[in-house]
Amino acid sequence: MSDLDEFRATYFDECSELLLELEEQFSAIQEGDRDGDRLNAVFRAIHSIKGGGGAFGFDALVKFAHSFETLLDYVRDGRVELSEDVVVLCIRSIDIVADFVTAAREGETLAADYGAVEKAQFDALARGDVAGAASPAADEEPMDDFDIDFTPVAVNFDADKPMASVAPSADGASVWTIKFTPFSTLYERANDPLLLFRELGLLGEMSVAPDMAPVPALSAFEPFGVYCSWTITLVSDKASEETIREVFEFVDGDCEIIIEKGESAPVAVEDDLPSFADLAEEAKSERKFVPNGEPDDIVVPEIEAKGAKDQPAPAPVPNVVPIAAKAAEPAEESGSGRPVGMSSIRVDLDKVDRVVNMVGELVITQSMLTQQMDDAIRDRYQELVRGIEVLAQTTRGLQDAVMAIRAQPVKSVFSRMPRLVRELASKTGKRIKLETIGENTEIDKTVIEQLSDPLTHMVRNSADHGIESPDRRMANGKPEIGTVRLSAEQAGGNILIIVEDDGAGINRERVLDIARERGVVGPDQQLTDEQIDNLIFAPGFSTASEVSDISGRGVGMDVVLSNIKKIGGSVHVKSWTGKGTRMTLRLPLTLAVLDVMLVKVAGSPYVIPLSSIVETIQNSRADFGQMPSGGKVLQVRGEYVQVVDLADRFQMVSQKDDAEGFVVLCEAEGNSKIALVVDDIIGQQQVVIKSLEENFERIDGIAGGTILGDGNVALIVDVQSLKSGNAHQNAA
Repeated sequence: MSDLDEFRATYFDECSELLLELEEQFSAIQEGDRDGDRLNAVFRAIHSIKGGGGAFGFDALVKFAHSFETLLDYVRDGRVELSEDVVVLCIRSIDIVADFVTAAREGETLAADYGAVEKAQFDALARGDVAGAASPAADEEPMDDFDIDFTPVAVNFDADKPMASVAPSADGASVWTIKFTPFSTLYERANDPLLLFRELGLLGEMSVAPDMAPVPALSAFEPFGVYCSWTITLVSDKASEETIREVFEFVDGDCEIIIEKGESAPVAVEDDLPSFADLAEEAKSERKFVPNGEPDDIVVPEIEAKGAKDQPAPAPVPNVVPIAAKAAEPAEESGSGRPVGMSSIRVDLDKVDRVVNMVGELVITQSMLTQQMDDAIRDRYQELVRGIEVLAQTTRGLQDAVMAIRAQPVKSVFSRMPRLVRELASKTGKRIKLETIGENTEIDKTVIEQLSDPLTHMVRNSADHGIESPDRRMANGKPEIGTVRLSAEQAGGNILIIVEDDGAGINRERVLDIARERGVVGPDQQLTDEQIDNLIFAPGFSTASEVSDISGRGVGMDVVLSNIKKIGGSVHVKSWTGKGTRMTLRLPLTLAVLDVMLVKVAGSPYVIPLSSIVETIQNSRADFGQMPSGGKVLQVRGEYVQVVDLADRFQMVSQKDDAEGFVVLCEAEGNSKIALVVDDIIGQQQVVIKSLEENFERIDGIAGGTILGDGNVALIVDVQSLKSGNAHQNAA
């Protein structure tokens, strides 16, 4: 991969983070939090996306982002009111920016008019012409509303002569001279001097004189070099050194600012020299400079200066915008809520995965050493034993630290749901409120990557099928606004993600009728309420009366089930007629290392996840019963629990009498339990999970495999699959 490709990859990674921040900030803004820090945060985010896009020549992205940025800047200044319509426009436009970024990453080209309506609305709002926002002329290029008065700045092409300019008349006001010299880091962080000048221009009358004398000949030009500085003369009756420095606070440390106060005599203008406006007009006619376009696209035209024909023409200045690099985190808490002083680095996930695999091998080696120590070794080599115990503790700490590196808060997925709910409410004519709980709960990154689609389908299902229309809710004595609650919590070695609504619940009669019509359920087959509820996960099943862009083709909930099973999770649904539905995802905390109980079945080792185990009971003390169908049940504190003998389940022959074995009572979905009969309990330990699907195939009743310290392979029991699966399927 070339350096440029690496820069591009870094830029697109940053875009993903910035787009996520835009979603989060605008969600808070829509909820009523109009804090200035949030407005600054969204402005910086879209500005960074634009700056990096300009570096790589993503013109369509830059043009749209520039109009977006201009509107946000006007909102910050108070020149445009942040009304509900403006917020909705901005939220809708985030998707358009995301599409431009995706197209740039994939090397695709969107339609020429893609986002044109929103861009026209941005420009109309910036001009104050709201009425004209809806129907822009096809060939109309909106004016950029810059408040800097560059006239009467003049251009002198002779590097040996001072730059000619005119200071504004003082009229009793203070005259400030600001020398602005940017460093390379200013551009690396996607900052734009023109935006700083415009902000400064709000304080009073201003003229700007660029010092281009340091610009070398083209042969010596360094593309990422910084050659230009500016001298700014500001006349203002309200400016102070403090207010001037506030303009440059975002670039503090990335530039040199010298501020002087005092009377400044006007500098005579050489009348024969062209003004900036003259050059712009002449260049416009040559189609080399577009004053109505983006300021980042300014190109100095090669034209002959009026009245300066004998003066040497300047070397052309390339239109270079340095690549945007990740800015250092601010010392104080930002609008996005980052902790004070937090810094971060970006590391490829492959590198982290390699570390995880190495830690896994270290866990296996440490387990092997522990198993090799018999009583004789413990008595004779006590220092060795202590060293191995310290190694075990250190290995556990290292493993926890590596797992924490891969862990990410589910907030990255939850933050996409508020906008989804708003769009669904708008399309269905319903009033829906989304509540999120536990969004800072952390889970393995590989699990999070598989979570977005299932969660989207679940929330969509609750909004479309669960929540009733306002009229129907009012008629049933419910609040007009329906609630969808999205929550996450850690439960042992699992993460529970729950999507719950206060809607009508599952219409079991209709679900069963449709299932029988489609042959999913036999005509005479009798199902429990829980079994009927789970029919919504059948492939192609849908209760929608007509197909829409929301649902109705029978794809969605089956995707939820299949995707969650791929990462070792499970789905449980529970519904209350007229009150609502709750869908629970149980996901593994990590896909790498697991705390387990090691058991023996028919002479072979098996492992059961420790997070599923409630208690263990000796067979001789267990209260077994017989069902009419022939299956066993276990009575535990007044509750009857299904019994699965693992030896029978895996078609193996137990080497012990029934009375000598053990019962491992495990918890399955929905607080239901299952009793697993094993021959012996060896003990607890940590194991490294190895996928069987990658090397063999998926086996019902088995969640994966692991390598024990003695080199043997042990299979990991899938408790939930045993609870709901067939009773006589071979998994050994």
